[in-house]
Formats: sequence, structure tokens, C-alpha cells
Amino acid sequence: MFKKITLVSALSLVMLAPTAFAETQQQKIDAIVDMLQDNPEVVDTLHESLAAYIVQQQQFKEVVASSQNYIKNPNHTFMGAENPELTLINVTDYSCPYCKKLDVELEKLVKAFPQIKVVNLYVPLKEGISDLNSASFALNVWKNDKEKYQKVHELLVKKPGSHNPMSLAMVAKKTGTEQYLKADKAIEQQLAENYALFNGFGLRGTPALIIGEEVIPGYVPYDQLEKVLEEKLTQ
Repeated sequence: MFKKITLVSALSLVMLAPTAFAETQQQKIDAIVDMLQDNPEVVDTLHESLAAYIVQQQQFKEVVASSQNYIKNPNHTFMGAENPELTLINVTDYSCPYCKKLDVELEKLVKAFPQIKVVNLYVPLKEGISDLNSASFALNVWKNDKEKYQKVHELLVKKPGSHNPMSLAMVAKKTGTEQYLKADKAIEQQLAENYALFNGFGLRGTPALIIGEEVIPGYVPYDQLEKVLEEKLTQ
């Protein structure tokens, strides 16, 4: 039974109410040690889970470091500064409702912090990688007609729910970008590399923000993002 306890559930057993009152890191460590001594049955599982977590974090840092040149590729859409003090990687999907909510917050963020840059790493999980999906369409417009990209982007974000060939055709018609609906092989390859990087980061869904060596999964409201940015920019 105890071998099935995950890292989260194991921590929930040892990090009980008393640690909420611990004021320092050392006090928290001491409290955890005391609880482990009182609950020795979870020690092995917790040890294995923490060891696996450390390995996973190291692998994540290595992927982040090795991906820097790829993230700087101008073929990625972005908003914010050309030469930023800090770059955020926005792992996103035009067919993901929470990605669209986060996009609105990120637009406010780059206005409030003009020294940052948000690079969009499109991973069309819901539509799949093919020659016709919202991500390939947006990238094709960005590649060939940047002046029309922003309007295309806004319409793709505005539509609730998932995209399909009909919804993409409607956006293309409104923006005069019908010729960019089907992307070339280079963009298909880019999306495949995005998906490989998504897996390399150890992500399981979108949206996710990567700031330095930190991952912020899911939708996060503006006020929380603002606090994170203020802290990162003062480091």
C-alpha cells in the first residue's frame, strides 16, 4: 500500500499543520525530519520520489540551456522587446481555452514591463500536427505577412473552444490570408521540434510559462505574474 504513495501524497503525510507555523527553512526541515521519524513507513517512497524529482529537475535545466538558440529563432512569434532583459517561453495552443485566457494577461504584462519578451512555443495538442492547424496557420502568416499576423492572432484567440478547418477558413477570409492556411514543410518541422521540446521540458499540457529555470503550469492571473516578474527582474 505504502509503495503506491506518490511524492505529493507522501508530502501531504509529513508536511502537516505544524509546518505551517515554521518561520524559517531550517524550522521546516526540522519539522519534516520529526514527522518522518514518527512515520517511518513513508521514508523509502519519499526518498525515491525526491531522488526522481532531483533528476527530473536537472534534466529540465539541461533542456532549457540547450534550447536557448532555438528559442531565439525569429520564426517563433513573440511580443515585447527585441533585446529583452528577460525572456518568457509561452507554451501555448490556440485550441486551449486557458491558453487564450493567459494570452490576454501576457499582453498586459509586456505593456507593463517593456523590457521583457514573450516567445510563443506553439504546441497544437488538440488539433495535432498537420499541414492545416491554427498553429501552422499563425506561423505561416508570421513568416510571410507579419502586418496581418496580429489580426489573425486576435481572431484565433477570440474564438472559444477548439479550432477546425471551418473556423480557420473564416479567420483567413476576414484577414485576407487564405493563401497561408496550409503551411510548408519547414513550419511542420518547426511544430514537430516544438512538440519535442514540450516533451523535453516534461510538460503534460498547455499553457505553461517557462521563466529562467522555473515552470509555471496552467493559467495564472495577472497580479501573480506581476509579482513573479518583479522578483525575477530584481535578481
